Amino acid sequence: MKPNEESVVIAEHSIESEQTLRLAAKIGLAFPKIKEKLVREFVQSLACELHARLGKQWSIENNWNERPLKVGSHLALSKREWQHKASIGLWCGRAGPSDLEYFVWRKGKQKSPTITELKQALDEGCSHGNRCSHPDAENPWWKYVDDPYRDWSAESSLVALWKKNEAQDYYASHLLKLCEIGSPYLDRFCSTYPELP
Repeated sequence: MKPNEESVVIAEHSIESEQTLRLAAKIGLAFPKIKEKLVREFVQSLACELHARLGKQWSIENNWNERPLKVGSHLALSKREWQHKASIGLWCGRAGPSDLEYFVWRKGKQKSPTITELKQALDEGCSHGNRCSHPDAENPWWKYVDDPYRDWSAESSLVALWKKNEAQDYYASHLLKLCEIGSPYLDRFCSTYPELP
């Protein structure tokens, strides 16, 4: 049955009696809280796995705890010596959360052969990514998360977050690969531009 057909059946069943209508209303009202809890728990579990696998030289910023369904929620991985000049992570592009993307970020907009080499290495080692600029920084490489994991509002994604294992392995392996390929370039970039605020 297609999702639209399922919705019609659920709606019809929900108004068959006062009891089913009350139950449907309670579930509908509680659903954003259910989604928030699933997202928080999943990202916290992912952050713990990444911390264990990357080690103490890496720090992890997780603002999904404060804003689990909002645009801009992210999990950012960075080495302590980068001093907030660069990070690698997972970003939420739309509320829901949906349009999830992997990113590599760096402060400043200086032309740098290291950053050009970083993009090439990630394009070859991971997959072709996009590039974008911000007023005082840039993402030299970013790429949407593959379906079905790009949209955490979808039923299949929510179930995957609840089950954790497969989805956590998927995100962890992608983020660890980005760190493995990207960190030598970001090490070089951050040591070349120590004056960045």
